[in-house]
Amino acid sequence: MKKNISWITILDIVVYAVIIGFVAYGKYQSTVSPEAFARVIREDGWVEYLTALFLLLGSILFAIKAVHAKKEKNGKRIFFNALASFVFFFGLGEEISWGQRIFSVQSGEYFMQNNYQGETNLHNLEIGGVDLNILIFSKLMFVALISYFVILPLLTWKVKAIRKLVIDYGVPIPRLHHVIVLLAVNAFIPLAIHMIKESELHELALTGILFLILMNPAKKIKDVSLSS
Repeated sequence: MKKNISWITILDIVVYAVIIGFVAYGKYQSTVSPEAFARVIREDGWVEYLTALFLLLGSILFAIKAVHAKKEKNGKRIFFNALASFVFFFGLGEEISWGQRIFSVQSGEYFMQNNYQGETNLHNLEIGGVDLNILIFSKLMFVALISYFVILPLLTWKVKAIRKLVIDYGVPIPRLHHVIVLLAVNAFIPLAIHMIKESELHELALTGILFLILMNPAKKIKDVSLSS
C-alpha cells in the first residue's frame, strides 16, 4: 500500500522549490548582466514580496501561538511567542519600508539624509559612518542564525537545562533538512552569484525556511525525558 504524502511534505516541497527556483534563476540572470539580475531582486518584485509574505505568515503563526498560550495561562510561552511575532512583524515592515512605496509616502528629512536609499527603514541607515545593515542585519544576524540553526539544536539534545527552557518557552527547533537546505543555499549564493544585493536571495531562503520550521518543527524534543 502506498503511503499518502502529507500536506506538510507538499508544503516543504513547494517552498523549497520556490527558494531554489529563484536562486537558480538569479544565478542564470547574473551571467547575463547586472541589469538582468537587478530585475530579479528589484524593489517591489517577487523576491521581496515573497520574503515579506513569509515574514507576515510567521508573525501570524506566532501570534496564534501566543493566543493559545494565553488560554492555557502559560506566561513563558505568551512572552516568547508575542516577542517572536513582533520581531517577524518588524522584519516585514523593514522589508517593505513600512509600506512607503506601496502607499507612495515620502520619506522624512531624517531618513533622506541618513538612509542611503532614501527610504523609511532602519536597516539602510548610516549613523556616524556605521552602516547598520552591515553591523546589525549582517554580522549580528549571522551570529544569531548560527546560534539558532546549529548551536541551539545541539545544546537542546545534550544539555538538560537548555532542553527544559526550549520546552517551557515552546521554542521551535529546526529539523535536519531545514538546516541542510539553509546552509547549502546560503553557501551556493556567494559562490555562484557575485552581484550587489545578492542578500535579497539570502533573505528569501531564510524567511521561507523559518516559515517551514514554524509549520513543522522538530517534534522528538517533546519526547525526550528531562531526567536523562
